[in-house]
Formats: sequence, structure tokens, C-alpha cells
Amino acid sequence: MIDVCYFADEVSKTDFEEAIKLGVEAGANTVEIRGGVWGKHVTEIDEDDVKRVQDVLSNYDVRVASVGSPFGKCSIDDPQEYEQHRQHFDRMVTLAHAFDTQVIRGFTFWNPNRGTKGAPRPDINDYMERIVEKLSLVVPVAESADVTLCFENESACLAGTCEETRAVINALGNSSALTSCWDVNNGLHCGENPLPDGYAHIKGLVRHLHVKPNSEKNLDPIGDTGLRYKQVLETLIADGFTGAASIEHWGQPEDMLKGVRQLRALVDTM
Repeated sequence: MIDVCYFADEVSKTDFEEAIKLGVEAGANTVEIRGGVWGKHVTEIDEDDVKRVQDVLSNYDVRVASVGSPFGKCSIDDPQEYEQHRQHFDRMVTLAHAFDTQVIRGFTFWNPNRGTKGAPRPDINDYMERIVEKLSLVVPVAESADVTLCFENESACLAGTCEETRAVINALGNSSALTSCWDVNNGLHCGENPLPDGYAHIKGLVRHLHVKPNSEKNLDPIGDTGLRYKQVLETLIADGFTGAASIEHWGQPEDMLKGVRQLRALVDTM
């Protein structure tokens, strides 16, 4: 069955234990760690922080579904910045092992037009050679560590759609260490019809799912479409998906917890 997950730092940025307590009470059984580790980002935590996190997870019987790393949210043309991200990835591998998860969320470099309102999305093929040059450095690291670099499709990045995500994975040789963190709303924001069109490109590659609210701060319908998350989850389950669906960007902590409750109610009916 699909696990119910959420970003802990969107429930509390300063008290990780409180974020876990509230999330569990709302119905979550897994968590995505990005920030909020007692005020620290996941790229900043030390071994003492790791032990504190492990203790909290054990106390509340919660697992880490994904390390919500920022890897790849950097300029493709800045070698120094990318080297820092590459080092971040090495640390994320260590944390994935410590938190007993294979999933490390990542991105495919900034979209250079992201700050210009109404600007068209760049043609990812114009950047593919550079994408492969840089990301090919971390693919063998992921393979040898038995983790997956799980690309989130994100409009602010070069791969904003499922089709673009698949193109990147194909260009990198379809390594088993490369998968999709499917953000249905992000693809929709880029003009891609999520289901069946977008999903057709990443079928069999999805390891993690992000769940954002509609304009009414509810789960359904998705955006301004007639699509509902039950259809998304049923499609994934039919294709063998056994990962987590993670509540993200619902707003205030209470809105996040509302999202967890709605997702739990949906999963429990399936």
C-alpha cells in the first residue's frame, strides 16, 4: 500500500520532534526530510543530529521515505556551484543509508528563464550534453551505493515535465539508479496533461510522488482539471508502485496537516 508522507519542515522549521508528532497524529507513517531539523537544513546536519532524528523516528514509529535534497538546483554553467552540489550528493548518500531509505530527491539544474514572467520553457535538448556531462559524475555513485537519484519534475528547472525527465534519464543511459519523483502539479504548471500523457513517459520509473493542493487548499480535483488523486494512485498501484505520496506546499502547518489527513483518508479507502 502507498505510504502517507509529508515534508517535516513545513509543519515545524525548528522542532523536528513536534513536526513528527503532529504528522503522525494526522495519519502519516513516513516523512520527507529537507529542513526543519531543529533549525538545520538536511545539508547541514551532523552525526549528533542524525542520531537525534533516528531516536525521534523510532519513538514515533516513522520511516524516512525520501531525503529531500536540493541536489541539482544550481546553475548548469557554474562549475564551482555544481561541485558543491556534487559534494552534497555524497553526503545525501550517507544520510540515505543512515535513515534507511534509497530515495534521494534531486533536480536537473535551474531553468535560466525561471525569473522571467511569461518566458517560454527552454528546449532541454539544447542543454542535454551539459546535463549528461555533469550528472554522469553522480550516477555511478548512486549505483554503487544502492540508492536512487529521484528527479523531481520542477518548472524552475530544465526538466519540468515527465517527458523532459524521461529524456534526461534516457540520455544518462537508463541507469537503474535514476528514477522519477513525480510532481503532478508541477507538470501541469508546465502545460503537460498529467494523466495519461505525462505519466506515459515515466511509467515504471516513479519511486516517489509529491501531492500539492488545488486553489481551495484541497486534495481534489487536481489543479483546474477533472483529475483526482485516486486516479493517480490507482494507476501507480496497478503498475507496481509501492512508495510514498508526500504532502508539500499546502501553506501553514495546519494546512499541511489537513493535507496529510485528506491523503490518509484517500489511501485508507483503497
